[in-house]
Amino acid sequence: MSFINHLEQYLELIPSFPFVIQVALYFIFMNALAIVIFVVSACIIRRNKRLADNLEQDLYPKNIAFFNEILDSNEIYTEEEVYNRYVESLGKAGKLNKKTYPPLISTLEDMVKKNTHILSDKNYPSLVKGLKIEGHLLKKLDFSNTRIRLRTFQTLSILGLTAPDSSILPYTHSRNAFIRKESRNSYIAISNNDHFKFFDQADNSLNYWDNISLMQQMQMHHKNNLPNFSKWIKYSRNKSQLLFVIKAVAHFNQTSAGSALMELLHTEDHDVRKEAIIALGEMSIAEAEEPMIEMYRDQPQNCQNAIIEALLSIHSGKALDFLKSAYREAGNLDSKKLIAEALYKYNDEGKAYIQELYDIEKGFNKLILDHIKNPLIPSRLRVGRKKQHKDPEYNYDSLGLNLTTT
Repeated sequence: MSFINHLEQYLELIPSFPFVIQVALYFIFMNALAIVIFVVSACIIRRNKRLADNLEQDLYPKNIAFFNEILDSNEIYTEEEVYNRYVESLGKAGKLNKKTYPPLISTLEDMVKKNTHILSDKNYPSLVKGLKIEGHLLKKLDFSNTRIRLRTFQTLSILGLTAPDSSILPYTHSRNAFIRKESRNSYIAISNNDHFKFFDQADNSLNYWDNISLMQQMQMHHKNNLPNFSKWIKYSRNKSQLLFVIKAVAHFNQTSAGSALMELLHTEDHDVRKEAIIALGEMSIAEAEEPMIEMYRDQPQNCQNAIIEALLSIHSGKALDFLKSAYREAGNLDSKKLIAEALYKYNDEGKAYIQELYDIEKGFNKLILDHIKNPLIPSRLRVGRKKQHKDPEYNYDSLGLNLTTT
C-alpha cells in the first residue's frame, strides 16, 4: 500500500476520535510535515552549497589564469575581446550566470587584496566591464537580503568600482542600521559624486572596523586627491568621527591641519586631546612642542604618555631637559619606563644620561633601564611611524589599528 493511501486512512480515521485526541493527532501530523519539509530543505541547501563549493574550486585556478593573462598582457583589450577570450578559455564554464559570478568575483577580490596595483592596470576597466561585473553587483543591491547587500557594498569598494548616487543613496538613509552604516562607509569608494559628503552628517558614528574600512578605502582610492580634513576637525560633533579624522590627518601627513589640531590641545575630552597630541608628534609640528611641555604636568596619564611620544617624534633637541625632569618626577614604573626609553632614543646626550642613571639606580628602576637598552624587548613608542606616511605599502599600526596590509 502506498504512502498516499496510508495518509488518507490516517486523515479519515482522525474524526472518529474525541475532540482532544483529534487536536493532538492534527498537531502530530503538522509537526511531522514540518520536520519533513525542514529536512528536505536542509538537504537541498547542503547540496547547493556543495555544488557551489565544487564549482568555485574548479573555476578558481581557471579564473586566476585568465585574469593574469589579461592583466599581464602588453596588449590593450576591448570589453568585447575580454568577454570572448573568457568564454573561449573556460568553455562551458565560461557562461556568466548567477552560479558562475560568485567564484569569478571572489577570485578577482582575492587578487586585488593581494595586489592593489591591479586596479590601475590598463586592462582592468575592460576586464570589469567586459565581464559585466559592475552591473551584476548593482543588481544585487536591489534584489537581495541585508547580508548580501552589505557584502555587495564591500565588494564594490574592494574592486574600486563606482556606482551612480541613485543606486547608493536610498541605502544611506535606510532604517536598518547595518545597511545605513555600511553604505555610508562604502560611499567614499564607490560614489561617482561627492565621496566625503557623509562626513558632514551629525549621526555618522564610527567603530573600530569602520575606521579600518574607511582608511583602506582612502588609501586605495583617494590618497592622491584627499580633501583637507581640518574642516571636520573644527566642526565634527561626533567623537568617534573626530578621532578618525585626526588619525587620517596624521597618516596622510596633512600638515596644513596643524593649527586645527593645536586648538584641540585644550579640548575637555581626554581621548580627543591624546589623539591630537599623537598626530602633532607624528607630523613633527614643531610649534606644538612648547605648549605640550607647558601642559604636561596638568594632564591625565594617557595624555602625558602621548606628549612624551610626541616630543620624541618631533625630535627638535630642545626637550631634553624637560624629559630629564619628567623622568625624575614620574610617579609610577610605567611612566618611568616610557620616559627613559624616550630619553635613550632622543639623542646621544639622552643616551649618556641614561647610562649615568644606570650606574646609580637600583631595584626596579635599574631593571627598567635594562629593559630599554635591550633591543629584543618590544618598544611602546610610536617612533618611526610618521616615516610610513610616504611609504608605498600601508601600515595600519600607524593609526593604532593593529592591522597591516601589503
